[in-house]
Amino acid sequence: MKKIYILTWIILVLGPFVAFPEVFIISNPDIRISSLNNTDVKEIFTGKKTRWEGNEKISIATLYNSEVHRKFLEQFVKKTPFQFKNYWRSKVFTGEGMLPKTFQNEESLIEFVAATRGAVGYISAPTNKAVNIIRIVDR
Repeated sequence: MKKIYILTWIILVLGPFVAFPEVFIISNPDIRISSLNNTDVKEIFTGKKTRWEGNEKISIATLYNSEVHRKFLEQFVKKTPFQFKNYWRSKVFTGEGMLPKTFQNEESLIEFVAATRGAVGYISAPTNKAVNIIRIVDR
């Protein structure tokens, strides 16, 4: 019984300080969008929205199997990593899309987004690299 009280106390006291990864949407500096809503993000990363305003083709960049990747998919796409991978495999198989570029680490993803017109991705912390941070307006 004493263990339950201690565990409850730990959760109540330390719970607010447990770090969960944040997710920041980034884009190539040529993209002149400063904010998106959750629906826009989901449509972009599921390939339903394929062009930016101005008709620039969207190039999607994702992370491979990381906590940030899982958090991003949960928060914005409402899919598990397994569901997301299968979703995109299905789109490729039916000729409806191409797999997003996948990167092993955030630094590689940032470099790709910075160098690729129309690119968009996500990272765990703001960066001072040459990318735009896109604000999400309706979390």
